[in-house]
Amino acid sequence: MARSLAASHCSYILTPRGKTLLICRIDLEKVQELGKHFRWEKPGTCPACGSSRLWGHGFVLRFFFGFAFGLWMKRWRCPDCGSVHTARPADYIPGMQYSYSVQKASIEVKLAGKSFLKTISRQNQQHWWKTFLSRSRESANWTCLHTFFRKSHETGQLPVTKRPIYRESWPAAVAPYLSFAVTVKPRPFNLE
Repeated sequence: MARSLAASHCSYILTPRGKTLLICRIDLEKVQELGKHFRWEKPGTCPACGSSRLWGHGFVLRFFFGFAFGLWMKRWRCPDCGSVHTARPADYIPGMQYSYSVQKASIEVKLAGKSFLKTISRQNQQHWWKTFLSRSRESANWTCLHTFFRKSHETGQLPVTKRPIYRESWPAAVAPYLSFAVTVKPRPFNLE
């Protein structure tokens, strides 16, 4: 669910475990050039709780197609609710290294009955195409792929990943440890 932040160039998407992706209109070439010295615009309020107290929470390395090295994306943390907010370029779907426009062009070419784009690896494009077909079947739209593509594009989503990116509530995983404390009596003898 993307919502706009007041007085900011970012919108946001809530993700599991209290993290938020701040979808920002940023120049990636400038971020590459300046690295951690890039001047990030701090959000006015916490997207999760609305608090105005946001602290810098360092940087995280993210990789994008067209850049030889990873780019440092800024993070903020809210001390009131504990949420962590990470900046992300607007044209990149969360969890993807290729831009929305590249993926859209690849799907459009296949819908037109042509071969994959020559500038992008065929394997990635095959993955996007197969996932697109799978998603269209799941939505019972497998007979008219053009309609499914148009409706997906109108909502701002491109179904080329199997990850549930825009889902707000994620299923809770079973904890790998016991939910209660276990006290064990010490052995009366030594095993050595």
